Parts: sequence; structure tokens; C-alpha cells
Amino acid sequence: MLNHIYKFGLAVIVLLQVDVCVGQDSAIPSSIRASYTMESLSDGSQVSLNEVLYGVPPPPGKVIGDTYLTPNWLKSAIQLYKDDRVIQGYSVRYDIYADALNIKTDNGVKVLEGKRIKSFSWQDSTRVEPVFFVNARDYKFENTPLTGFFEVLVDGPAPLFKRTQVRVKKADYNVSFDVGSRDDKILKEGSYYVGQSKAVVELSNTKKKVLSIFGNRADEMEKFMSDSNLSLKNEADLVRLFKHYNTLIAQ
Repeated sequence: MLNHIYKFGLAVIVLLQVDVCVGQDSAIPSSIRASYTMESLSDGSQVSLNEVLYGVPPPPGKVIGDTYLTPNWLKSAIQLYKDDRVIQGYSVRYDIYADALNIKTDNGVKVLEGKRIKSFSWQDSTRVEPVFFVNARDYKFENTPLTGFFEVLVDGPAPLFKRTQVRVKKADYNVSFDVGSRDDKILKEGSYYVGQSKAVVELSNTKKKVLSIFGNRADEMEKFMSDSNLSLKNEADLVRLFKHYNTLIAQ
């Protein structure tokens, strides 16, 4: 008991000394400075932060991200299945989750369902050439029609496609330990496919499986990969690889 009284008295003296020394010439509040001084005098029997905040609800979580392939509105040309009609000149955004194009018109934003669109393209300021998309429903993966759109990275007899999908990573905040995220996060994940007539094969990132796609050109393509130092995990390198392959088989 006397020990606690002694520590309390000593702490008061320290507080008074800090206030006198710091005065008006410090940007750090004296109470904050004092807390560090008192900490060294404490026997550890202090109230924890969790106890102080007990019963105070954490701030609500948010949804971070969006389901659009690109955040920008881009000038487009849209080819419909019906009569192969082409609509062009409108700014659009593609909603991956809804599988629909949002079209900006003079009368507001209109929504065009993906199942009505055969293909579309847009001009992205970050790209030199227009970006083209084809409806994935016109291709089968393991004998099953797909949904959404393929971005055409390389055109030719064996086109290279990219398909982007969205996934929601749910909040995993643990109140007891004050760890994790309170927010749901929308993640965009891309996978690559190679067209073989009206079917597609998903592209693996293992060299052996990729080389098997090239058939009797496998040795030639393996040498090209080695000479060019290409990585199957790099999209730009995949584009180089399949541009070269399509050049070979188109001859």
C-alpha cells in the first residue's frame, strides 16, 4: 500500500515537472509526454486499451472496389447479334459482374445485356491500338459454354484471350484480437485462354503444358521462349509468344 502511495506521489511530481519544463514551447502536449514518463514508473496494473473501448462498436465496414473492367468511360463500337448491327460512337463501361455494357447517352445511362452483344471494342488512351472483345458464349470450355467476354490479346488462327472475373473477399475482422479487415473487397482476377476453333483451352503457367498447345511447333516455340527470355507469368510476354506462334502457323 505504501509502495503504491509512494509511486502515485512520485508520478504527480513528475507531471508537475513536465508541465513546468515544456510550457508553451513544445508541439507535443504535456499529458502525452507525461504518459511516457509515468509508464516507466508503473507496475503494469493499468487498464488495457481493449478494456477502455469495451462496448464501443467498431466503425462499419465498406465495400472497396467496383465491378467495372475499367473505371473510365471509353468510346466504343458495339456489334449486336441481331442482324450484326453495329452501334458506335457511345462511351461505355463494361460491368463484369452484371455482364452488361453501361452506355452513356443524352438521355442518361442505358444498360445493354451482354447476351445481346456479339463483340465490342473501345479506344483506351493507355493503349496504342483499339481493344477488342468477343462474347465468350460463342466458345466452349470443356464442352461448356462460357459467359462474359474475352479480351482479344492476340488475334489469329490460335487467338490469345483474357477473361476477367470478379471475386468478393469478405471482411475477416476479429473483434477480440483487433486484427483483419472490416471491409469487403472486390477483386478482379484474369485468366488466359487459347482459341482452338470454337473451343478454348485455359492457359497454364507451367512451361510443359503451354508447350503442349503448340503441337509439332513445340521445340521451335521453346527455343523462342528461351532466346527471348519470356515469362509465362507476364502478360506482355504471353502476347509476344502467341504473336510469334500465330505468325508461324499462318504461313
